[in-house]
Amino acid sequence: MQMTNDAFSKITIESDNDSGNPLLKIDTSFRSYLMAYTRSFSNHVVDGVLDYAFDADFSLRQKITGLSGWAKLAKAINSQDVTEEAKLLFLKTNQAGSLKYPEVYETAKKCAERLELNLPTIFVRDDIDKKIIYSIASDIIEPCIVITKALIEMCTAEEIQVLIGSECGRIQNHHCTYNLAYKYFNADNRGFIPVEQSYKQPVSNQLIYTLAQWVKLADVTADRAGMICCDEPERYAEIIAGLYEKGYIDFYGRTMKDLDFERIVNMAQGIHYSAARDIHVDREATDDEKRILAAVEFLNCDLLYNWRSELSSEGLNVINGQLCDVRCNFILGTSNAGV
Repeated sequence: MQMTNDAFSKITIESDNDSGNPLLKIDTSFRSYLMAYTRSFSNHVVDGVLDYAFDADFSLRQKITGLSGWAKLAKAINSQDVTEEAKLLFLKTNQAGSLKYPEVYETAKKCAERLELNLPTIFVRDDIDKKIIYSIASDIIEPCIVITKALIEMCTAEEIQVLIGSECGRIQNHHCTYNLAYKYFNADNRGFIPVEQSYKQPVSNQLIYTLAQWVKLADVTADRAGMICCDEPERYAEIIAGLYEKGYIDFYGRTMKDLDFERIVNMAQGIHYSAARDIHVDREATDDEKRILAAVEFLNCDLLYNWRSELSSEGLNVINGQLCDVRCNFILGTSNAGV
């Protein structure tokens, strides 16, 4: 009996009418796989949610699942589109490892270790010239991160670390289906959709609008994961701003070319010394600037130092995760997850 061993195939053990075959006793169900996959970071899960995740991210995803049309859309994405993406990756990519793209592979290992996550498969695409990175995960394929060769060549080691760390966070927080759903309805000439959408039925404006709002909140969670993975978390905002200054276009098609890093630093310093209720962000601040300001708040959160125990928080006014979320909501202008 032969068994495939690629990232897209689940092992199926067919009965050979031999009741004594020990292989038949192996539990290959997805539930068992998921339990094993999440066990490593289970100590960081509170009420079913990772402790570093932005609470509003999870709350809005809960709202999305209750909206009309979501169930059918999610089913189409997970049963059809992810399968097509898996086929595409099998044909178009190289798997990073100790021999091919070893620097990328080692970076992914470090990120997975810091997030206590099983190492996702890393695929490198050289068939397109877009500088893009995205993650795919479902019960059909093993979690994987796809990065283009063009992006690897553009980035420094620190930038690759932040990008892969953020995608590990998206995998860890189950963002994939929501990401693909958002891309269905919000792609433009700069954007990138892994595969052509299979779902052709109309979708309510409320669902489209809510997905767009969710993306802003999901960024906060992903940014925090990137910071946990970063060798120097205090440089996170600088690294992100540098990426977009180089012309990086993210999975959602955003360029952020007009980011003014010095302006963001000045705003962050003003916010840092303000109580949550007194936080006031410049009315002219863009969503991109607010995103980075929210990310910077995590530098003063005890959760970062719980995940990275080797880092010192000495001299910092460290706050707990709940207060950090409250401050981020004020910065983003979201008083609750329904906004």
